Amino acid sequence: MKDIVILAGGKGTRLKGYTGSLPKPLVKVSGYHFLDYILFTISKYCFKNIYIIAGYRGDKIKNKYHGKIFNHCKIHVLIEKKLNGTGGALYEIKKKINDDFFLMNGDTVFDVNFLNLAEHSKKKNCLGVLALTKNINYKNNKKLNNLNLENKNLIKLSSSNLKQNYMNGGIYYFKKRFLNYISKKKISLE
Repeated sequence: MKDIVILAGGKGTRLKGYTGSLPKPLVKVSGYHFLDYILFTISKYCFKNIYIIAGYRGDKIKNKYHGKIFNHCKIHVLIEKKLNGTGGALYEIKKKINDDFFLMNGDTVFDVNFLNLAEHSKKKNCLGVLALTKNINYKNNKKLNNLNLENKNLIKLSSSNLKQNYMNGGIYYFKKRFLNYISKKKISLE
């Protein structure tokens, strides 16, 4: 199986009242850290390595997860020295990833079939595949929720202010060569 990278670097500013001084992925929900739910969700797949890229208060995530074994898979926590957004954070793993890989946001639990993402990527000549979800009423972030599908498989950012049908589900499958486009600067993956 491939490696998976979990982006767990955001400050969680919209959730400040709930997070306090914790990084968002360490907030407890029904007795478990949110990051635990992500690990439970992906545990049915035998990933080779789990890389967690931590930013804000990353030391707390590293203390809890670094070096641990989860479903026979070692967890590696890398801490961003400077928060570079979801795209720039991937610079941290450029030298560690040796093959195509999965990526997911550290604040998302979205039960998708990872194998389908990889299979779809093989059928198309593309650098990556993104899991979408229906957008019911989320309007806060236009780069996440203003998406349209063209020809059933090409995602386009809509320039209109109309409510769109889809939003970014926060789970990706990328070809290794995608990392050639990542530099050490602040940039959003979207």
